[in-house]
Amino acid sequence: MFTSLFSIARSWLTLACLVLVQLSPGQEAADSSKKRNSTLFDSLYNLPIEKVKIVVDLDSLLEGRMTNDEHAAEMHVYTDKGITMMLPLNISVRSRSRRRLCDFPPLKFDFVKGDLKDMGLRKQDDYKIVTHCLDGPEGEQVLVKEFLIYQLYQIITPMSLRAKLVDMTYINSVSKEEFEKKAIILESDKEFAKRQDGKLCNCMGTSKDSIDPFLFEQLAMFQFMIGNADMAYLVERNVKFVRQAPDKPMIPLAYDFDFAALVNAPYVYPRVLDNRSLPRSYLGFRDYAHVLPEVIQKFVQKKEEIFNYIEAFEYISNFERRLCLQYLKKFYRQIEKKKVKLPYAKGH
Repeated sequence: MFTSLFSIARSWLTLACLVLVQLSPGQEAADSSKKRNSTLFDSLYNLPIEKVKIVVDLDSLLEGRMTNDEHAAEMHVYTDKGITMMLPLNISVRSRSRRRLCDFPPLKFDFVKGDLKDMGLRKQDDYKIVTHCLDGPEGEQVLVKEFLIYQLYQIITPMSLRAKLVDMTYINSVSKEEFEKKAIILESDKEFAKRQDGKLCNCMGTSKDSIDPFLFEQLAMFQFMIGNADMAYLVERNVKFVRQAPDKPMIPLAYDFDFAALVNAPYVYPRVLDNRSLPRSYLGFRDYAHVLPEVIQKFVQKKEEIFNYIEAFEYISNFERRLCLQYLKKFYRQIEKKKVKLPYAKGH
């Protein structure tokens, strides 16, 4: 079945290329260089997507969640103009902890490099998909609040991953059953590194002296703002580093924010009614305290934009929006004091 589907999908690549790039004949030559430098994520990020459909053997995928087995699948992208893109891919389960915690685990989408090349795109072929995790309505609220955090991270700094929120329909290729949930398609860390004219560094155990002080404290302050302590630079847990040149300090890049108190995921502290009631912990370094005034100034400058974004965020209820704003107001009251005292985490 999938062989025939993939054959059909490949025949749609020309149309898909037109959908993604959307060039007029006069633009084509001028934009060809830009097109060659684009990735699949760039294209999806800029498309007005109405829905993404994923056709895969869901039973096998979920039964094999504790393995890294890949499952043949197909992705259909529907835009607001009714144009469809179809691409074959392989899907696997990712994240060691969340595959145990979640009803529906996070996924990795792995596309065919040759197909991307035929579309005139760079051969960046694998992407993390943040899924709803919990099957009930609570799961979708957790997801959209994590998406909110990615958007707030973008407001603070461009040194952050881009995220695309989509309505994802999962279709079981065997039973034909289907269900729809929201999902987040994340820019790959390799794409981010290339945007910074750098490369990912396999830097487990790296010294803090090799990390850019301002950028790390900016990240630590952001984690403090959202109430997230689920990051450890020494073992690269939920943070990676980008090296631009041997003589330049590295750029830290964080991801996976569902353990943040702002998200208030029920699986983080199951016995706590609201994780936002727990004390925050600061993951910055005492040795970098000299850059804190500049970091704090930047957060204060972004305060109104952050609050306005949350006020306009349509995916959460008014009650939940009020709780999120209250949580961030507490953060700002703390950093806007004349003498700021931060609760440094042990070892920092």
